[in-house]
Amino acid sequence: METKYIQVILPLRLEWEPCYSLPEDDIFRQEQKHILKIGNRIKVKFAGRNYIAVVSALNVTPDIDISRIESVLELDTGLESVSEEEIEFWRFIASYYLCTVGEVYKAAYPASRTSSEQTRLRVEERNKRLRKKEIELWKARIARLSARLAAKDKALDKRHREDIQARLLEERKAIAKELTEAQKRLLKLSESPHASPPLQLHSYKQNQALDKAFNLGKPVLLKSSELYEIYKNLAAETLSKSKNVLLLVPEIALAKRLQSILEESFADTLKIHHSEETATQRRRVFDAINSGKAYILLSTRSGIFLPFKNLGLIIIDSEQSPFHKQSDSSPRYNSRDAAVMLGKIHGAKVLLGSSSPSLESLLNVKTGKYSFVEDCKEEGFKDIAKEPRIIDTAAEKRKNGMLGCLSRKLIQELKKGKIALIRGFEKTEEVKATLMQVFPGDTERFHIFSIFEASKRDLSGYDIIALLSADALFRSEDFRSDERAFQFLNFLKSECGRVIIQTSTPKHQVFSLKSAETLLAERRQFSLPPYTRLIDMLVPECDKFENLTQLLSRRLQKLGFAATDAIGRSDGKALIRITLNRDSQLSAKKEALRTAVEAFRTEHKLRSNISFDVDPY
Repeated sequence: METKYIQVILPLRLEWEPCYSLPEDDIFRQEQKHILKIGNRIKVKFAGRNYIAVVSALNVTPDIDISRIESVLELDTGLESVSEEEIEFWRFIASYYLCTVGEVYKAAYPASRTSSEQTRLRVEERNKRLRKKEIELWKARIARLSARLAAKDKALDKRHREDIQARLLEERKAIAKELTEAQKRLLKLSESPHASPPLQLHSYKQNQALDKAFNLGKPVLLKSSELYEIYKNLAAETLSKSKNVLLLVPEIALAKRLQSILEESFADTLKIHHSEETATQRRRVFDAINSGKAYILLSTRSGIFLPFKNLGLIIIDSEQSPFHKQSDSSPRYNSRDAAVMLGKIHGAKVLLGSSSPSLESLLNVKTGKYSFVEDCKEEGFKDIAKEPRIIDTAAEKRKNGMLGCLSRKLIQELKKGKIALIRGFEKTEEVKATLMQVFPGDTERFHIFSIFEASKRDLSGYDIIALLSADALFRSEDFRSDERAFQFLNFLKSECGRVIIQTSTPKHQVFSLKSAETLLAERRQFSLPPYTRLIDMLVPECDKFENLTQLLSRRLQKLGFAATDAIGRSDGKALIRITLNRDSQLSAKKEALRTAVEAFRTEHKLRSNISFDVDPY
């Protein structure tokens, strides 16, 4: 009998997909004819260890010596299969972000999740056996009660004295009641333990501008100051069509804020997924999404890897946020960009929401890749400049108008209300000392945040937001610093009606910008993203480390890549930056880069891998 071979995806960094043979056992072969499909999760051995692998191809012809091919250890693991849409999405992530499909699989189905699935299966199997045993016991009890009830009925057919007749009737009534309760118990045991109540339908309002934009079949960039109300209406409309909604947020603080807003309308259909949820809670969310029923999933970036069955809408909130980017380990993906492809694979609508869109998304609008809808009451930095208050600290220092880190003009504004102070170069202790000096006994009104902390918080409850040194937003070698300053100041304005800014450079262009066109023109002039693509290569330290990084950089330059020498270090790795033109050859150039780097690694017998960070933030 001819041996059959399959290919699988392992949760490892492998540049190939290993081949395995199906066991010769006739029973196994008979079973696999009916149930083995692409996406099945099976158990295999690789390099002496057991793994749960995903079947990626059937009936393959091996391109290696078949004597080296191992047999599948277990076909029926009981684990949920991976959909073909998921595998397609993994392949896109691997191709775009220059990693392996195995690394994406590991991110989507980490070992902890697989272990949790296996534990749950064992528990469910045990409960199933116990439930089956209990059902048999109740069936036997019902049979006995039915026999007793029939005997009482037969006895009642005969003539008896009045007192005996009354006693028989009471006994029959008691048996009948006991039988009814037993039948109810049996019915409850026979129902699915995972049955859930029907989902509530929600009312929604049509948005003609968005409907028109979505009808063009493109992702829609929405610039609005009323994003959350729009999200709620779109989610309700999608749920009414029995489809899932994925609402991606860049970080947990924003997820918690949105959760409190959405629970008012979607308490029965809202699911939460982020790292602060327990493993059990995340497992329940995984099961709910995998069930195919309609839910709204509020998640941080890892939510893109959940097993959606009927995805109708993806909303990417704060699409400009750098926290959509995962940079710690491979795959180093951007959930905003990946979600756009996820929507394409599932045929779902995609909405990117922001009060201050990223330059990447604005360029996608200009080039026709995205549709654009604007629904804003406020716009640009002309609104920030309206109320004062940009205070020139350089001028104040010359006039002796500074008291510590606070200008006298700012102090006059801070005498009443709840105040958020956002420090730039100042230390928290320095700000506290100045407050105690200026407002003795009245410092509880003030809350101090770093710029990073403020960007992740809900500041809507403050009467005044004061940025103590806006210069900290600009003094960065990062070419994105002006864009991020633009976005951060717009964020402050959207949070509070009174924003006061202290700066020593009040004529900085960011304060006078009315749109992002100036920033886009600068990026184009200097061939910077979004008009080009950056790829950082992370080269691990080893013997002759400095020489190797230089050799690799020179090798890539000879191959026509615009490669810098090592521009810095990160976690013991050197960074080599590659710049690629944004054109139709981009994908081919990235694959050529991957091939060249792998050849270099093999040539120099590097044990550690050289990894990539595509579109670094």
